[in-house]
Amino acid sequence: MSRTMLMVNGQVVEQGALMYFAQSPYAQLRPVFQAIGGTVVWQNAEAQAVVTWLSNLLIVPATGRHITLNGQQWTFAEAHRTVEGRLWVSLDDLARAFLGSLRTEGEVLHLYLPVGLLTGISIARESLVLHWSGQVKAAPLEGTAPSARSLQGSSWVMPLRRLIIEQAPEGHLIVKLEAEGRELDFNAGEQGLRVSWPGPLQKLRGVIIALDAGHGGKQPGAVGTTGVLEKALARQVVDLLSVPLRAAGAEVVDIRQGDEHVSLNDRVNRSRMSRADIFVSVHYNAHERRTANGTETFHAAGNVLGARLAALVQEELLGALQLRDRGVKVAAFHVLRGQPSIAAVLAEIGFLTNPEEEEFLIRPATLQKTAEALYRAIVRYFS
Repeated sequence: MSRTMLMVNGQVVEQGALMYFAQSPYAQLRPVFQAIGGTVVWQNAEAQAVVTWLSNLLIVPATGRHITLNGQQWTFAEAHRTVEGRLWVSLDDLARAFLGSLRTEGEVLHLYLPVGLLTGISIARESLVLHWSGQVKAAPLEGTAPSARSLQGSSWVMPLRRLIIEQAPEGHLIVKLEAEGRELDFNAGEQGLRVSWPGPLQKLRGVIIALDAGHGGKQPGAVGTTGVLEKALARQVVDLLSVPLRAAGAEVVDIRQGDEHVSLNDRVNRSRMSRADIFVSVHYNAHERRTANGTETFHAAGNVLGARLAALVQEELLGALQLRDRGVKVAAFHVLRGQPSIAAVLAEIGFLTNPEEEEFLIRPATLQKTAEALYRAIVRYFS
């Protein structure tokens, strides 16, 4: 638990509702929304929490990164987490979904969830009208001129911090826009000016990531006690991992497409030809001892970048899967030592030859958690 106090819309949230995972703030849904008059109901059959607050309906599944807010599906950058039967969600992602904000002041973390949205501005010869939806309150600003108003509880969908229209000394109007790190595009017509901006900032824009699903084709890799093949599980994880990486702006290079056989030399060559910034190889382990278990991540000797990425991968996999920590290790695998100039790692997720571990690893929810853990590690590497 964190000692930092959490407040939502100026209301104190009960202690114990805030926790940090990999330095990202998470909170329990129930105390957050109860603090502002909302209700949270847990649906066992669907394994999801249903939040009602004002006119908002929020649905959060127990696993994954997806939520549904007022009928629209959102994908969080950080996966939901369940700890001791309690559901935790990323506060950064929650604020973004509601078009709100999250800021820190000293030992207090302030979450702002707007109760209404500014929807339009109408200008006439003798009036200016601001239109909004929801329960926005217009109030004078303390200590300022009477011409200023605070639209309490409001937000808007535009990524603008400031919009100013002022008259220049020469008599014409000047429009000033301050955006949140976005490049604004101005298009002037005969009777109008259109200002547009790109979509949400992408954490991995411009990054090239080589994903290597281990084995393939005539090489099945490890064979589980139930007959499940390592190459099939690795393929599923890579496919699941590719989705959020591309959504974050990365270019994903699939080293082993489908179930083709790719030699070790070709895997290295494909990664090099793609000019990949990092290389992540996904594998599952095997051992003659059926009790062997746990997660381990490898990098090549002397590869500092690989060592850093391997540590992040191992940390995220352990946090997500809660398997035994077999550590971060140095190995002379060809796909690693053949790429000394980039962060190249090989993750052995768990042991398919351990019946209990295999049963856990092959679950669809576990495969999703595995992909999400790798995604978080990659994002942290580039952040």
